[in-house]
Formats: sequence, C-alpha cells, structure tokens
Amino acid sequence: MADETGIGDGDNGLPGSATGAGFADTFRVEFTPTSRDKRFGTFQLYVRGIPLGDGSTTAPYPHYRDFCHLCALAERPGPQHRRRSHLGDTFDHLDMYIEMTELDVVFTLTTRAVWGAPPPWAPPVGTWLRPSVPRSEFISTWNRAAKQLRSLLALP
Repeated sequence: MADETGIGDGDNGLPGSATGAGFADTFRVEFTPTSRDKRFGTFQLYVRGIPLGDGSTTAPYPHYRDFCHLCALAERPGPQHRRRSHLGDTFDHLDMYIEMTELDVVFTLTTRAVWGAPPPWAPPVGTWLRPSVPRSEFISTWNRAAKQLRSLLALP
C-alpha cells in the first residue's frame, strides 16, 4: 500500500526501491538501497510529516539495531523519562531527546549549532520541535519495518 510519498511497504529488489513501513504524515521508517548489494543507502524517519534523517548514504544495520532498542523501550509499560538519543550517523545533525508518555513516543529535537550544512528540511538552529507518535503505532510500524530490514540484511 503506498503512502503520500508514493512509496509503499515492501521492496522490489532494485536499488532506489524503499523498504519500510508506515505513513510519512504520522510515522514512517524506510531504507532506500543505493547499491545492488543493498549494503548502503539512505535511512529516513518521518514523524508527523517531518523527515529527521539527513539523506546521506549510510549502512542500515546500525539504524536497525538502534531502533530495535528504542522499540524495546516503547514496549515497556509506563512512562519513560526524557533521554538524549543518538539514532546513528543519519541523525548527527540533530540534538534529539526521546521520552515515552503513557500513550506517546515524543521526539524533542533541533539542529545542532555546530553542524556544517544540515539538510534544508532540518529545523532552524534553536527552534525545538516536539512531534509525537502513539506508542502503539510506533511499535507496530517499527515491527513491520524491522521484518523487512531483517529480510534485506539476511538476519534471523
């Protein structure tokens, strides 16, 4: 099923074909291979229509590992205090914190002041954004994306 970005869940095996899940206007995780062997590509995260990744080429496994950990935190019952988060090189341009309320995963982020040239869609330095995603949607979207990434990466 395609979302408003025109990219659907799944992968047709060609470089440039996104693998992921969710909808950009709420929550979407995607990896777009840029090489035939699919070892490198762009990893992007959309929260409430805001793209968080910088669009640079990266290896998908570190992001897969980081998001598995984040999903495990989201699956724990009860709120979780705000903590500084580093979700891999694709998000280095952001100063980011993540917290879990009873119902939501809340991202608090701004562009780092000492960053070179952040992507044009990054928030201005000093402007903090707080997009949130229902925890249940975060968990189900990540689990669908993780299944596809495991297949792409040939993980058990």
